[in-house]
Amino acid sequence: MPVRGVPRVRRIRRITALTVALGALVTVAPATATDAASTDAAATAPVGRMPLGPDDLVTVAKPAQTPAEGITYEKYTQGRATDVWSVEVLIKQPSTWSAGRKENADAVVAALQAKQFAARVDTWELPAGPGVGAGLPRQYTVRVGAFAPDRSADAAALLKSLQAAGFTGRTVYTAQDGNPSTGPWEVRVVRVDPSAALTFKAVHGSDVARAETVRDMGAAAGALVAVNGSDFDIDSPNNPAFSDYDGDPQGLYVRSKDLLSEANNGRTALLLEGTGARVRVDEVSTRTQVTAHDGAVKVIDGINRATGRNVGCGGVGDDRRRNAKDELVLELRPVRNTLCVDPDEIVVFRPEWGTDTPSPAAGDSVDVVMDGNWVVTGLRQPAGGPVPAGGRVMQGIGAGADWLRAHSTVGKAFKPGTSITDSQGASVSGSALSAVAGGGPALVRDGEILVNADANGMLNPDTNVVTSGVVQRHPRTLAGVTASGELLLVNVDGRLPQTSVGVTVHEAAAVMKWLGAKDALSLGSGGDTTLLINGTLYNRPMDSWQAAASVERKVGNAVVVVPR
Repeated sequence: MPVRGVPRVRRIRRITALTVALGALVTVAPATATDAASTDAAATAPVGRMPLGPDDLVTVAKPAQTPAEGITYEKYTQGRATDVWSVEVLIKQPSTWSAGRKENADAVVAALQAKQFAARVDTWELPAGPGVGAGLPRQYTVRVGAFAPDRSADAAALLKSLQAAGFTGRTVYTAQDGNPSTGPWEVRVVRVDPSAALTFKAVHGSDVARAETVRDMGAAAGALVAVNGSDFDIDSPNNPAFSDYDGDPQGLYVRSKDLLSEANNGRTALLLEGTGARVRVDEVSTRTQVTAHDGAVKVIDGINRATGRNVGCGGVGDDRRRNAKDELVLELRPVRNTLCVDPDEIVVFRPEWGTDTPSPAAGDSVDVVMDGNWVVTGLRQPAGGPVPAGGRVMQGIGAGADWLRAHSTVGKAFKPGTSITDSQGASVSGSALSAVAGGGPALVRDGEILVNADANGMLNPDTNVVTSGVVQRHPRTLAGVTASGELLLVNVDGRLPQTSVGVTVHEAAAVMKWLGAKDALSLGSGGDTTLLINGTLYNRPMDSWQAAASVERKVGNAVVVVPR
């Protein structure tokens, strides 16, 4: 089904860098690639224009760089700024920025016009289709003003006038809506030769519990290339359910074969250095259980996270989320950026988590402290205290605490068991395995566009309507693998009206297919989006459309390329 805002790709003669005025080109380092590497790069070069915007837009390919043996960096630009700054006015009945009923928007327009403000109704939507459920029914937004891309200050001044007149509003740039746009776009591509003496890893900062910048994580790992990885429990006004641990990955995180965060089961993940394939994209589930000395078996709810709080859902046991009626309902499916709670959990903490286990906010709790062989050395009540070097702590609350007390004996060992499985139920393994869950859905499968927002918890679980993050344009970090096994790490800047407006999920999928991905997914997005090569920041991370300057955000983990 055609997707609004994603034009049909038209194959045309590739525009080479030689057709561009030299003054428009960035300065690049002298080429160091071998003839063989150059041949490989030519073989994988995309054909035709980037599938973004109308067909008359020209793709400009900057000269490729080889920052290290086996690594190629490419940059593509396209488009021109024709969207506008406006002030979006709150629709108070019901209180929302966009309404599904036009009459609600029309009532606000009438109120604005009565006070001499020339208002309009803008719309945005996504048709129903495979992987996106009911899509997004047409949304109506009320806006005032239409200012050129370089006149955000005029929109801000208009906002003050509207506020003085009693209206609630915010400035917006219309490219965000996901409607057809002329851009512009900046797309940065890192290709990594699978035969080069390089290793692909997922890494975190000093502790899993605490976020760090991609720059710092990359430097600690000795990375040649580093990009942001998973979504995480961000400390933000937009995350009212924040657990106080801003490094906690949302879903799967594996480093050097160690499971450091359980999956939101069934979500798409990037799998690196596993048995049989150096790069894979697939839907992944995890399961961890322990067997006590008396033979009792218990499924573990989580790894390295606040007990009783599973961000992104898709867990085990009695996880519940709040629905639109503010009722707690059972939810075992993944629901991105949503908190599921369970008062009867057991969570395992490893030394990678940090120095101390959390102190549960309320209720009965216990820490079972163990050495590196899972031999119990003591019980701590209430829970909260040091994680022993090389050891483990199982923390229980509610019925989980009761089970631990009943089956834990000092000097006796628990036997742990963990499985990581793909969409076919096959084991995902490897002595050097790393993995991160995508911040978004799959984008390409077997060389064709496949967006599985449904499997990745990106539909409203109460209405089956796709979330705005799929429809709207944002900065995005993308990853994939070509048929020849190249790792693709792709950065699309956004929230920069005159430089790069970002992409929708479906636009991201079209770009990854154009770049030659056999399989691809979206990693973290928005202000997370970061690309460093040899310690140099190549893109401009933006927290919002209104941000005054680029800021490198602290994130939960990163994907890096390091020397072997």
